Amino acid sequence: MKNIIILTVITVTLSQADSLKEAEKLYKEANCAKCHLSTDKFDPNSTKKEGLSFKSKNFKDVKQWIINCDDFFNVGWFPEEQTSVAKLLNKKFYKFKE
Repeated sequence: MKNIIILTVITVTLSQADSLKEAEKLYKEANCAKCHLSTDKFDPNSTKKEGLSFKSKNFKDVKQWIINCDDFFNVGWFPEEQTSVAKLLNKKFYKFKE
C-alpha cells in the first residue's frame, strides 16, 4: 500500500511539472512578456496607465487576466491552457491559494 501511495505522489508531481513546462512554453510562444515587461506600460510615472488601475488579489483575478489577454490578442488557448498558464504565473509571482 505504501508503494502505491509513493508512486501516486511521484506521478502527480511529474504531471504537475509537465504541465508547468507546457505552460512556460505557451507563455513564451504568445510573447506575453513583451507587454508585461515593457517599461513604459507599468511605470507609475508614465502617461500610459493601462494595467495600473487593477492589481490581482487572488488566483481568480490572475486567471481572469489570462483569459482577457487571450481574448484580446486572439492567442487561441483552450481553457485548460489558460488555467495552466495562470497556475504557472501564480506559482512564479503571485503565490495565491488556488
